Amino acid sequence: MLNSVGVIPDGNRRFAKKYGLDFKEAYARGFDKVHSVLKWASEVKVREVYFWALSFENFSKRSKSELSVLFSLMKKYVDKALNAKTFVDLDCKVSFFGNRSVLPKSVLDKMNAIEKQTVDCSSRTIGIGVAYSGREEILNASKKIVVDVLDKKISLSDVDESVFSRYLYVPSSPDLLIRTGSVSRLSGFMPWQAVYSELYFSKKLWPEFEKRDFYKAVEFFNSTERRFGK
Repeated sequence: MLNSVGVIPDGNRRFAKKYGLDFKEAYARGFDKVHSVLKWASEVKVREVYFWALSFENFSKRSKSELSVLFSLMKKYVDKALNAKTFVDLDCKVSFFGNRSVLPKSVLDKMNAIEKQTVDCSSRTIGIGVAYSGREEILNASKKIVVDVLDKKISLSDVDESVFSRYLYVPSSPDLLIRTGSVSRLSGFMPWQAVYSELYFSKKLWPEFEKRDFYKAVEFFNSTERRFGK
């Protein structure tokens, strides 16, 4: 049964180039697509959806002007959701994951506000990766475990896969992972969690991704025999 979906929404900049748009317009359409995917996911009873909005590498390498556009749009859409209580009405809990220490305070304030507003929502969850790196996530979890072992909060012999998972930004694993934009790799998205995820790669650029494309991914998942290493 499909309960959790991870999404790598790739192709915004190529979409802008393809249609002669500026990056802001392309990214705005990409943000709108997030809401659409949440709606489609709810139609097939998916309870958790995780989007990778911005990688840690993107944060380090993208121009200040492009990051400014991204953060401006993010704050705009969070403000809109806060005022309309969009996610509260959907009973959808919002959480952000990634290295928050590198993010501007204005962005963190918006993230914290929407998380606080939806903290008691329980029907579904949307997780949004911002300044996220799978390697950094694993390294961060390892450091936290070392500290807790030294502080005698846990013993080294207690550390197994289940315990390790609890130290990750996202402890749960997506059943299906979708990447748009024709690139067939994970690029560091949920490397620990996605070890048994079914991988679906769409040739559509993210703003072009439509309901029929999402349902093709769901059909792919439903037709796959999951073995989990057996």
